[in-house]
Amino acid sequence: MDVNTPGWLSEVVASHILSIPPYVPGKPVEELERELGVERAVKMASNENPLGPSPRALAAVQQHLRASHVYPESSAPRLRTALAERYGLSPDSVILGNGSDEIMQFAAHVFIRPGDEAVMGANAFSMYRIVVEAFGGIPVQVPLKRHASDLKAMAGAVTERTRIVFLAVPNSPTGTIVSRAEFEGFLGSLPRKGLLLVVDEAYREYVRDPDCPIGLDYLNHEVPVLVLRTFSKAYGLAGMRVGYGMAREWIVELLNRVRPPFNVNSLAQTAALAALDDEEHVRRTLTAAREGMEYLVGELKGLGFEVIPSEANFVAFCMNRDARPVYEALLREGVIVRHLGSFGMPECIRVTIGTHSENERFVHALKRVVPCTA
Repeated sequence: MDVNTPGWLSEVVASHILSIPPYVPGKPVEELERELGVERAVKMASNENPLGPSPRALAAVQQHLRASHVYPESSAPRLRTALAERYGLSPDSVILGNGSDEIMQFAAHVFIRPGDEAVMGANAFSMYRIVVEAFGGIPVQVPLKRHASDLKAMAGAVTERTRIVFLAVPNSPTGTIVSRAEFEGFLGSLPRKGLLLVVDEAYREYVRDPDCPIGLDYLNHEVPVLVLRTFSKAYGLAGMRVGYGMAREWIVELLNRVRPPFNVNSLAQTAALAALDDEEHVRRTLTAAREGMEYLVGELKGLGFEVIPSEANFVAFCMNRDARPVYEALLREGVIVRHLGSFGMPECIRVTIGTHSENERFVHALKRVVPCTA
């Protein structure tokens, strides 16, 4: 805790809250420019859409601004209905969140009691651990295998105290996936009652491998499944904070019991509804990601780095030493990437696929700093 923290805090705040390390976000451009005096820095650390938001979303928000003084419809019925129609579900099988991580929090609130366990990858999105610990649960972190989720080991970590299993497909920060056969074998090995499988598909739109499982195909499995997706990545609405979950109606009904009213604001609902129909923007986004991935992977391999195969809009590369000096040298070049020390992978760096000029700037900067940090 900070030196200015009151001494009495430990007497009134639960110890499991005080022990939670804060989430570590990517460094903002403004902060880097202020600290190092760098001009025109580029951020390639948070997997944002380099093409920006959908033009349709921008237009819709402009039209809705005059109604900003009115509370939104609490359950976002228009957006839920549009999503339900898109995926062939009932609107009552869809829940909205202020980002998909808020829906993770709902799940932990409902299913985790003090002392309960949640199984997750050891090198995965840190919010899985944080939401579990926030409700007194115990995160059981299973090491990755060849940078991918080890489903056999995760199934083996499930006990009678397990209430949630978190699985990201693709995984962040590695971008790796599992096969359909692996996923179905994993699902078949889980208990039929007593736990919830949360399948985090934040990067689903970017997946090209046809063998990657689609969580929606398993919503009616005997194992309760909650699928999470987001408008933050392919739809370019990270600043609007709109995520959504899909599950059987009884699961959504439980999650709604702890959902705050008006948790997704009216402008965000409007933007997401418009972005959902902007197929051209999504197509351009996926094309830019595919072309950028090919370019970056080729350059990184040419420099001798180990490149982790990715099905997302980012790529991670590793070296045989702590990558922090390379990360810090890139900051001085005005390029913000993500050092993966906070994910338990200090030898690796993750870089978001940017525009062509951003990708080139990163590669040129990396070529300048690598000899100096070898």
